[in-house]
Amino acid sequence: MLQLFALLTAALVSRPASIPPVESPVAIVGGTLITGLDDTQIRESAVIFENGRIIYAGKLAGAPIPQNAQIVDAKNRWLIPGLIDMHVHLDEVITPEMFLKFGVTSVRDVGSRLVTIQRWRAKHSVPHIFWMGRNIDEGTPSWWGAVAVKGPAQVPGLLDDMVNQGVDGVKLYVNAGPDVARSVIEQAHERGMPVTAHPGKTSPKRLSEDGIDNIEHVSQLFLDLCDASTSVNPGYFAGYKRAAETDLYGPRTKALVATLNANHTAITPTLTVSIMPLDKNETRRYAGWTSVPPRWRNEWKRSYWDFISTKGWTTKQMLAADSACSNYRKLVTLLYRAGVPLIAGTDTPAPNVLPGAGLLVELELMGECGIPPVELIRSATSRAASILRREDDVGAIAAGRCADILVLTADPTKDIKNLHKIERTYHDGHRVKR
Repeated sequence: MLQLFALLTAALVSRPASIPPVESPVAIVGGTLITGLDDTQIRESAVIFENGRIIYAGKLAGAPIPQNAQIVDAKNRWLIPGLIDMHVHLDEVITPEMFLKFGVTSVRDVGSRLVTIQRWRAKHSVPHIFWMGRNIDEGTPSWWGAVAVKGPAQVPGLLDDMVNQGVDGVKLYVNAGPDVARSVIEQAHERGMPVTAHPGKTSPKRLSEDGIDNIEHVSQLFLDLCDASTSVNPGYFAGYKRAAETDLYGPRTKALVATLNANHTAITPTLTVSIMPLDKNETRRYAGWTSVPPRWRNEWKRSYWDFISTKGWTTKQMLAADSACSNYRKLVTLLYRAGVPLIAGTDTPAPNVLPGAGLLVELELMGECGIPPVELIRSATSRAASILRREDDVGAIAAGRCADILVLTADPTKDIKNLHKIERTYHDGHRVKR
């Protein structure tokens, strides 16, 4: 009895001194609504949200606008969902508040430490964080951000530990062989979690056949498309060499694309991390709409980033890398035309890839592959949310979802670069100071 009294007393003491006031509803009216779910555009729309959740999104005529709502006039404006960056490493991000500045209201972290996730989730100036836990290797961890199992028998215990840590999914890494990869996919799906992978010892085609949800980096798809002698060459340049020497119009490519399509395996191209490190003028992609802060210029000069550096490359190697980047774009085009799901991610903060701004560049690079703007928007909103298995929370302007909304001064379906023209950002229903 005394224990029960103590518990009740502690509960009462731990309550806040006052209950926070209920937030007044907000109604954004008169704009063109792009829900992120399909091609539909609703002109003269209304979006109403309260306490961080959307309660109405549709035509302004007949909209149930509460009498006490704050009215935001969005005439001659466009509304889209907050963007989702599906490939981020928060362990290396020194300015996470920049994501919201550029309209990125959610990120999927693919490998950071639990302490980092806890630290950033405790702040209010950062996006929603969906954490895939530490990368899963086999035998020996391939880098400091990975954990390793000895074989499939250890997979259930590892995944149970990761679930207890609060992961939103898991990511396979380069040293995971076929048996471990299959076990991770099966065990994660049994626990209701999505799986992505940076392929290495298990081929992308095999991962797709085993039911994986997502594969990272279009560059890694070339493991299935090149000669075996090329695929095993180590080092950063090896990936470019593979892609430069690959015939994209042969039977291997057709077989891989058909498999990815048949199994609905989503691909995160991460063109930014492949293309931008080669650009000697790192400000070129940001010219006219933002700039690279000195803090990031200095960060990318650290020796830590040498593992994805072109320092010491010969002219021949640089030319091969340029050819590889051309093939990366061509393969993304083939994937899109075949109906393979594409989602937007950046590998932020790789050299020259700014938090938030890098996702807008990624969408532009994907657009250079022939993907229309409305599809690009979906790749960073509703389709990304589907891969996260968070369709009830993020990725669309729809009743019940988080009030993550961008108000633009130009039509992003005409030109994806109009995503630069953000007038207002709402994150969880709060207007972000820009």
